[in-house]
Parts: sequence; C-alpha cells; structure tokens
Amino acid sequence: MIGATTPVDVRDRAVLVLLATAGIRNGELRALQPHDINWRTGEVFVRRTKGKRDRVAPLIEEAGAALADYILRARPKVDSPYLFLSFTPPVGPFRCASPVSRIVQSRLQHSGIEFVGGAHLLRHSLATQLVGQRRPINEVADLLAALMHGEDVLAA
Repeated sequence: MIGATTPVDVRDRAVLVLLATAGIRNGELRALQPHDINWRTGEVFVRRTKGKRDRVAPLIEEAGAALADYILRARPKVDSPYLFLSFTPPVGPFRCASPVSRIVQSRLQHSGIEFVGGAHLLRHSLATQLVGQRRPINEVADLLAALMHGEDVLAA
C-alpha cells in the first residue's frame, strides 16, 4: 500500500481507500466537502450522483482513518469547500476526472498491479471483495444495484 511519507501520499491513500470501499464515483469524490463526512455514524453524504440524487455511502474504519489522516496532516491550508485538493499550483479542487484517474493508475502500477482504466473500476473491486468475504450473492447484487442507481445503501 502507499507509505504515508508525504502529503501527496496521505491524500492519495485516502482517495484510493475511499474509492475502493465506499463505491463512489470519481465525480462524487471530487464533489465531497468536509461536512459530508459523518464521523459518528460512519457515513459519507454523496451529492451530485449519476442519478441526480443524493445518497449515503458507508465509511469503513480504514477509510475513516485515511481521511482523518489526510484532513489533519496533509490537506493544504487553503480556503476551499472541497475535501480533496490538488497540490499542483494553484492549489485547489480537482476540476476534472483525469487527476483522480491518474492517482489510481499510478499508485496501482507503482504497487505492481497492472491496471487499465480509471477510478470507476475500483467501484467493482468492492463487489469482488464482498464475494471473497463469502457475503450472500443477493446482498452483493443488491449493493451493486443500489450503487449503480444512486440509492442509499445504508437505508435497509
């Protein structure tokens, strides 16, 4: 995994863990604001979904720890409402999908994982992980359907 030696490393780890565990899309990640994280309930409020509806995604402990580390230690101290920021001047939010996709591609390739595609493919790794944990296939299918349709996966 990514060593947390630089602020960019800390940010990239938070990006990867959140994409892989919460099933959010690239654009949803870029739209996140610090107040969208509900630390007490372990949830992420996701706005601007593909289905034009807001939803809630789970925030597992590892993702919460990575986000907290980023916010407390690495996030640039600039006046921006967005959670994830570019370190390339001028420091500010990611304006398009390509920087997030580059983070995913470069970090996975650096880890020795041949990866072709963008950040969207990490959404599907969540299902693979659930199947590997022997979760019932109908539960995995329901989760994927909910994520694809922008539904609140924690409502049930």
